[in-house]
Parts: sequence; structure tokens; C-alpha cells
Amino acid sequence: MAVASFPLIELPQEIIVDVFAVLELGGSKDDLRNLAYTCKRLYSIGQQFLVSDITVTWQLLDAFRAKLDTSLAPVRSYITSFTINIPSSWGEWHRFETLQDVFELCTNINSLTLTLSGSSKWMQYMRPNTHIRSLKLVSSQASGLPALFDTADLHAFKSVEELHLEYFRLQCEYPIEERATPLLTTVRNLEIVNCEWNYPFSMSLFKRLDSLAVYYSIKCEAFTFSERLKNLAANPPPTIKRFIMHLNLFSPVRQKTWYPVLKDCKKLESISMKGFRYPDYEFFALLPPSLKEVELHMTSKNLVALTHSNSLDTGMGGMLAMNSQIVPVDARAEENDGIQGRVLNKYGDTNVRVVAHEWAESMEQRIAR
Repeated sequence: MAVASFPLIELPQEIIVDVFAVLELGGSKDDLRNLAYTCKRLYSIGQQFLVSDITVTWQLLDAFRAKLDTSLAPVRSYITSFTINIPSSWGEWHRFETLQDVFELCTNINSLTLTLSGSSKWMQYMRPNTHIRSLKLVSSQASGLPALFDTADLHAFKSVEELHLEYFRLQCEYPIEERATPLLTTVRNLEIVNCEWNYPFSMSLFKRLDSLAVYYSIKCEAFTFSERLKNLAANPPPTIKRFIMHLNLFSPVRQKTWYPVLKDCKKLESISMKGFRYPDYEFFALLPPSLKEVELHMTSKNLVALTHSNSLDTGMGGMLAMNSQIVPVDARAEENDGIQGRVLNKYGDTNVRVVAHEWAESMEQRIAR
């Protein structure tokens, strides 16, 4: 029995759009292009996916700006994400007006990623923007020291809700200038990678944080020994619902013996920790009533020791159960990438997930071998 063929181009436009959307999520740009270039109809429908995410360099920014008035004019409303991935100290200071023109022509850009050659100072001269919701700044400071980031530099960005900062020294001019206020009141999700700061800067300056994620690699290990990071763990912003603190250092020997203090975070629902020893009684005893999930990254050696101890020891008299039984470290446990339990504290249940994790070998260990 012959099977009737049904050409893709004869499908309703809504279904073809869904096909492009699936390719955008699980495929590649080549997959999108191959489908879009099949015929005029598919191209007319798929072009919004081809130009939604634009990446240029400072060197090519002028040429891209010119195309927005010509060949890209019909599709510029489809551009939602814009990236400059190669830093240029000259371009940043002499081409930011061209960048502003791009924002004003492409009014649907809501995500911006910039790799900077140094500090964010040049951004203070930009005109107001209310379209960008997600902003990622990465410093490639040539000197090897973190570049300066001041919250006042982003006074033009009135609607940023997600802010990612990488390899900066953070500060906020004191007394706090009025122009710094928009950023400090709009950001809901803050992610910092290998960033440093000095007193009186504090993450609590961000008044409406829902999520705070803090990551450190061996590149900035020294800061993980500072009182400033310890103070952040002891006094996280009280508004947060999600807190991540991952210290990706060389070995488990350098795991911290201090822990985040969460009792004042009345809305906290989730916390993930890496680079810490297994918490003691006090950590679990001070869990806020809102907390639903604790994720602890530990070495495989410590994970095995916990499993063989017949419980995940919280120091709370066996108040942590693992689905009423001990889960052995076998193939099933490895597939689950850890073991799970439940803290029965005075407020209710908190799910605890312990994840096996291997730290990279240190240079000394590799040389010794």
C-alpha cells in the first residue's frame, strides 16, 4: 500500500514555525539555514530564526549598522539577542554611539552580551535604553587583574533584570548616586564569576534580588579566603529565593569549613554549594522555613563515607532520612549522580541532594606523578 506524501511546504504556517522552533532549541544554525533555504516560503517563515541571535565584532559594527538600513531592514525586528564577542579598547570608546543606533533600530533586542577589554566606564555615556532585560559583561583585562565595574556605569540600562558579571572588581560610588538607582532596583537575577569587591560594596545593594549565583575558579582562588566572601555567605541578600555558591578549586583539601547562614532569607527556596565540607548541625538547624531544596557537591570519597555511615549525618539525631532506607553506592546511585535525603526540621521537610564531584588535580599532583 502506497503512502501518500505530504510536502512540508504545504503545512500550515503555525506548524512550520513550530518546526523551526524545535530546530532552534535542539539543532544548530546550519540546520536552520538548510531548512530555510529550501524554498521561498520556508525562507520567509524561517528568517526570523536566522537573525534572532546576532554576533559581530567592534570592527564589523559599522558595516552591520549600515545593513540595518538596507538588506536587513525587513528583518531587524526579529533580532532579540546581540553579542560583541571580541574586545577592543578603541572600539568600545569610539563606536558606542553606533551600538546605540543598533539598539534604537532593533527595538526587540532584549539580551546583550559584551566582552570588554577592561572596565565598564565607557558605558556611562550611553543613552537610555528600556528594551534590554538581560545583560552579560565579560572582562578580558590584559593585565591579569580584575577590571573596574561600577553600578553607576549602567545608569542608561533602565530595565535590566538579569545581570551576569565576569572578572570585575565591583563597586558602587558613595554616596550612592541617583543614576545608579535603576540598576540596583531592577536586577532580579545576579550572577558573578571570579569577581572581587571591597567594603562598603555589598550584594544587598541590589534591593530586589530573587536569585544570586557566585562562582570562583582557581584563577581567583585567593578571594575565596577573604572575609568579604565569607561575609557574603554569612549575610546573603534577604530577598533571594535561590542561592548558588560554587568554589571550583583544586582539591577537596581546600573545602571551606564555614557555611552560608540562611536564617534571615525568609523567601529562600533553593541553595547549591560546592567547595564546602559536609555541613554540621548548626547549618541544618538554621534552615529557613521556606527552603525546599539543598544541593551539596562533595567528593566521591566523602560521598561513600556518608553512605556507609547509615545516614547523612546532620548532627540532628538522625533526623535526615533517605526515603526510609540507605542507598548503596552502586550503578544505580552513580546513574543518579548522588544520593538524596530529607531533613525533617522544626519547620517541615527540606529535600537534600548530595552530588558526587571530582576536583581537578593540582599542578603539584600532576608533577608528582
